This record gives sequence, structure tokens and C-alpha cells, in this order.
Amino acid sequence: MSKLISGFSKLTKDEKITWLTENYFHNQSETKDIIKQYWNSNIDLQQLHDDFIENTISNFYMPFGIAPNFVINNRTYVIPMVVEESSVVAAASLVGKFWSTRGGFKTKVISTTKIGQVHFMFAGNKNDLETYFNKNKTELFAATASITKNMEKRGGGILDIQLVDKTDKLENYYQLHATFETKDSMGANFINSCLEAIAKKFEKEDIEIVMSILSNYVPECVVRAEVSCKIEELGGENPQKFAEKFYQAVKIAEIEPYRAVTHNKGIMNGVDAVVLATGNDFRAVEAGAHAYASKSGQYTSLSHCDISNGIFKFWIEIPLALGTVGGLTTLHPMSKLSIEMLQKPTARTLMQIMAAAGLAQNFAALRALTTKGIQHGHMKMHLQNILNQFNANDKEKEIVTTHFDNRTVTHSAVVEKIDSLRNPKVNWIQFLDKNLVRSKLSMLKANAKPLFGKMNGQQMIEHLSFLLQISNGKVDADYYVSDEKSARRKPFLNTDGELQVGFKASMLSEEPNDLKFNSVGEAIKDLFNQIDNFNLHFKTAKAENHPFFGELDYEYWQKFHVKHFTHHFKQFGLV
Repeated sequence: MSKLISGFSKLTKDEKITWLTENYFHNQSETKDIIKQYWNSNIDLQQLHDDFIENTISNFYMPFGIAPNFVINNRTYVIPMVVEESSVVAAASLVGKFWSTRGGFKTKVISTTKIGQVHFMFAGNKNDLETYFNKNKTELFAATASITKNMEKRGGGILDIQLVDKTDKLENYYQLHATFETKDSMGANFINSCLEAIAKKFEKEDIEIVMSILSNYVPECVVRAEVSCKIEELGGENPQKFAEKFYQAVKIAEIEPYRAVTHNKGIMNGVDAVVLATGNDFRAVEAGAHAYASKSGQYTSLSHCDISNGIFKFWIEIPLALGTVGGLTTLHPMSKLSIEMLQKPTARTLMQIMAAAGLAQNFAALRALTTKGIQHGHMKMHLQNILNQFNANDKEKEIVTTHFDNRTVTHSAVVEKIDSLRNPKVNWIQFLDKNLVRSKLSMLKANAKPLFGKMNGQQMIEHLSFLLQISNGKVDADYYVSDEKSARRKPFLNTDGELQVGFKASMLSEEPNDLKFNSVGEAIKDLFNQIDNFNLHFKTAKAENHPFFGELDYEYWQKFHVKHFTHHFKQFGLV
């Protein structure tokens, strides 16, 4: 059956969801429930979100966090961040506070010029084209008068229009290269409207307009952010060594593209989070930033470092085409809150805030990489994601978080800890408690089959007695165990670990020993005698040799017998 559909956009939202679930999901009811549970209960607010894009069926939530304690040009900010990656907000917050006591972030906008181009083909004489352009340049500005009027009142507009010859790259290809100032708006719609008006005015029979579009490469819309302090003020055990390693890490990113891409991705973790929170276009910002990083012909770091004359200086220059009015910024309720949270900045100020956020994120990543490693802090934050993945309750989260306060977080270690909380604790058989042992053995049927291994019930009891006799000095077990092996094996007796199925000292035979007693009752009686003798023996004895663990004292032998009794009682389902 074909899954192609005509007129999909004309369906209601419910009809779209029904068609989608019927054609692409196995559990239609559950899928519909998930989609609809993300609808906003406020009908008007949901309609606002539905109108942002086409074919809307639901909302996709992203965490909205804040990073306080940012001091930028002596003004304190709390920075809104929308991001799904753990540790980003925490890292920004820590670095914001770190530099707040060291002069804060110093930022400045270098330029705010944005670019748009009319791309066209012309096969005639270049001099004729230049003459036509120069003659009509004033008319090109005039063609946009109705569009630029309001922008010009705010101090913006078209700065210049130039004719650019690109025929050496592509036959007959030329551009009208226009520069713009859009003040507090990002200006995409404004620029594109101007370009289309210019193209319409410029086009004639021998000029074929291909397209008119703004560029997201904005190398003249650049902001700089910087932090600096005396090297000794960086803190830590050896601030000079830290500064040197940090400097080397930045230098590596400047010359090695493979490292530079990840380095800059870390910067964009901070930048994009603020771009999203303020309703700006993170795709345009990303494209422009990475293009800027390649402007020399090789991809390189967006940030730089200097540690000369005892001063640590770390800075970034990054192109950011942003807006604080128009578009999603003034439509999305959370974007409006973000702008208010940032004390209603101009686009220039917002550029500086975002640059500071990117620099902070880069500082945090490099500090982690050159000290404890990136995973140390990241996994601490990722801990909560792992706990949520396993549906940990509040009590489990509290216990596990406390457990990893001073331990390295790994996925396997967290899972192991969760399992230890959830799996029932081992019901250890305290073999010196003869009442407990007697009650458990009373459950042993004469014809009981083992859950593992080859021994029958009586052979198991006599086997326990045999190991007790070794500990009691009645059976010589001087099987040599080196000090090295003993030191490696004995710590296991201090753990909660159980003897594994198949565990066997090498001195023991593969097959069960022949029965020594005529009945289970006699075997049990002997077992209790050996338990009594165990305590008596160690009133005078210091230690006895174990055929696997080596020389054990009373305490270690007791730990072994607890594990050994538990292991074999489990063999017959008595525990």
C-alpha cells in the first residue's frame, strides 16, 4: 500500500496524526498519547506554537536553564540557555562565577555589517555592465526606499552596493554585493526584501537574475570577548603549569583541524544555547561561525590564548548576526522572557553576551581536558540522565548521587550501584548459628536434585564438613599458595561477592567424594561437631592454610565459611 498522500496540509491536526500513526507506527494508541501529552493545555498558546511552522502535530520540549554570575563589562547577568547536553549550563555557571572575581568578561563589538547578494548571469561586455551599474546605482537604492524607510529611522539601512566580477570562477557569473546595517533586528526578511527589489530594478534583457539572498557568512559582523588575570590568580596547585597546558591546548586547536572542529563545537555549546533561548537562528549562527573559522583557507580555532609577561589572556572573535526585535524573539513567550532576563539588550549587547557564553564554555572544556579530563565533570552531570534512564526513584537518586560524590562516574559503575540497591541482598548463612543451619537443612529432601553441580544433598553436607576440618587443622591442606596470589585473592572475602558457580580449589577432585556416613542425619551431626571445633580450634590457633586463598586467620576463615555455606545452600534451593 502506498504511503504517499495528497492534500496533507489541508488535514486537521488530529487527521494528520491519525494518518501518521496508521501508516508508520505499530502501537497507534500509545503513539497518539505521547504526541498529545506534549500539547500545551492553553489552547491559544498551543495555536501560537502551531503557527510557527507547517504540518505541526506537537511540541518538542528542550530544557531551559540559567547560568548566573556572569559579569560582562562590569554589569552582572544571568544568562538563559536552552540545551539538551548535560554539563553545559553547569560549566558555564562555574566559569561565570570564576571570572566574576577576576575582572569578569570584557567584550566589544568590532562591526555589525551584514551581507546580501544578487547573483546574476551576463554574457556581454564587462565595461557595458559596469557603465549600466554605475548609471543606475542610485536607482537601486531608490527602489528599496519603501522597505528601508523604517530601518533608516533606527539608524540602519543599505550601506553600499558593489558590482563583483566572478567570471574567473564561473563563466558569465556576476554579483551585486550589498552591505546592510539592521540594528536590533536580525534582518533576514529585511535584507531579502531589499535584494529582491534591487534585482527587479537591475534586471534587463541581457541580465539574467539567478537568485537574491542574504549570506549567513558575516565576517564583518564580529564581536570579541576576553578574560585575563595574573597567572598566579588562576588558582590550583600549579597555576603556571595549568596556564602552559591550557595555552598548548589552544595552539593545537589553531593548527589541527580535527581538534579545531571539536574545540569550536564546545564554543557553540554555549553560543547556541543562548541563541535558542532568545529565539534567534542557531543554524545561521553555526554556519557563519564555522565559515569564519575557515576564512584563512584552513579550519582553525575561534578562540586564542596568550600567557606572556605573567598574564593569562583568553579571547574569542566570532561573527554573530542576531536580533532582539522581530521574528520568534518577539513571538515566543519564553524568548521574550529571555530578552527581559538579559535586561532587554540591544542586538550589539546580545552579541557580547553570547560571545561571553561561548568563551566561558570553551574555558570550562579546556580546563577539564587539561586537568581531570573531560569525562570527569561531564559524567557527573550525565549521572542524572543515567538514573532517569533506569527510572530511579528519589531515594535511589539520593543514595547513588552521594555514592559518586568522590568516585569516578561511569555508566557501568552507576548501573552496578543501581542493581545493588534493587537486587535483594544475599541472605548469608551465618554458619556459627546452628539453629539457622539446622532449620535450613531440615528443608533438604533425601532425593533433592542440585540446581547446579554434581553432589547430592548428603555429599554437600559432608563437603562443608571437610572444609571445616581443613580450617580446624584436622585435614592437612598444605597446598602451596604464593604470597602474591594470596594477596590478590584474599580481598574478595571482604566483599559482598558470592562464590561463583564452578568455584573449586584445585586440590579437590572433579567428582564428588564417596559418602563417609550412612545417613544424612549422621552427616549433619558431624557438621555441627566441626562447627563447634572451629571455635575451639581458633582459641589457640593463629591461622590455617586454605587451598585457594592461602593462610587465613579466624576472621578470614569465618568469612570464607559464610560464603561457602551460602553457596552450597543455594545449590539446593535452601536460601
